[in-house]
Amino acid sequence: MPARFKFALSIVLLTLGLTASVAFAKEPAKSDFSQLESVKAFDTFMGTLAEMKQVILEDATSEREAAEGMRFLLRTVAMSQEVTGEGYPIAPHFARMDDRRRKIGGDNPDAEYDNVVWDGRFTYKITGNRGSIDHLSFTALVREANGRQRSVGYVNERDLTLDANGNFTLWLSGEKPKGPGNWIKTEPRYGTMLVRQYIGDRATEKLATYEIEVVGRPAGAPLPPSTDAEVAGGIRGALMAMNGIGRLHRYVSPSINEPPNVFALRNSDDFGADISSTDNLYVIGTYGIDEGEALIVEVDPLDVRFWNLAIENPWHESVDYAVRQTSRTHDNVTIDPDGKVRFLIAHAPTDHPNFLETAGHRRGFMTFRWVGERDTAPPLPTVTKLSLAEAIAKARKLGGR
Repeated sequence: MPARFKFALSIVLLTLGLTASVAFAKEPAKSDFSQLESVKAFDTFMGTLAEMKQVILEDATSEREAAEGMRFLLRTVAMSQEVTGEGYPIAPHFARMDDRRRKIGGDNPDAEYDNVVWDGRFTYKITGNRGSIDHLSFTALVREANGRQRSVGYVNERDLTLDANGNFTLWLSGEKPKGPGNWIKTEPRYGTMLVRQYIGDRATEKLATYEIEVVGRPAGAPLPPSTDAEVAGGIRGALMAMNGIGRLHRYVSPSINEPPNVFALRNSDDFGADISSTDNLYVIGTYGIDEGEALIVEVDPLDVRFWNLAIENPWHESVDYAVRQTSRTHDNVTIDPDGKVRFLIAHAPTDHPNFLETAGHRRGFMTFRWVGERDTAPPLPTVTKLSLAEAIAKARKLGGR
């Protein structure tokens, strides 16, 4: 090789070596982020989710239940993150808990639920309009060490101070505000507020509207960057919500494994304020019907603000009511000549005026709920299981049809 080529090659190699050395020297040292609070909280979240998968697999009795259980867990994660994990008390917003497909936590199909996260250091002003729905309530909650929540204040449509147009103001703060309206006293800690709207007839009633603001915070003011601790707190909040809802079918009475086709009376003292508000009362049971069978449920209608009967699957999801008749309220039932309301529950629709369908689920929950006085003690509904043909014939005879 000629000398001039050797010299040129050595210059090229030297240049490449220097360039690589400089590039290597400029590369920042890798940091270990595994000890961040948010990372640890995420690891705990994923571990708990794996445990909940095992709970579903242990409790499922069919391929369908197991498959829907996996979907249920994802819906639970989505709702828990959206409603609790994304809660931002310095710039709060009401997050819708349910949508047309995501129906979890033993929800009322004839209701809408919103949730907001608050910080007891701030003063919040909620303004809205009552609408025309049967029932509207606001429950302020704080979480205890056991993961459950307790109520620190409750306001419903009877309590709200309304103007001539149905508008209201509700304050959420540690000290009583000077402005007019209703007030819920908070504690110096983080909490949530759950809003319930119960609707007798969606076709005719007007939903309530409401929004929340932090008093003293200028509109559009820049928000501080997220911190590790803040993100970790959101993940832990989502974990608690997911863990509670994901196991609801086990610890809420009755559990899915208790004898079917029997109702029991329950209220918020039995369930807890994070599941039931003060004036929400229940008769709840599990159902068990095979294909070709049906249930006749007989009940005396109550003279209350709202009541309904709803069907749920084994994971406390209200059955796909976007396209199925899986609940009925006091506004869309037929009362028989003897004054009773009779429901016919089967896997698929029937021609009974008060039919309800399980969408093929062989077991699950049936919840009769109403909004009324705490001492309301109705007789328990009766349940009769028959073949589908026998149930239809008997229901027709009892109804005088």
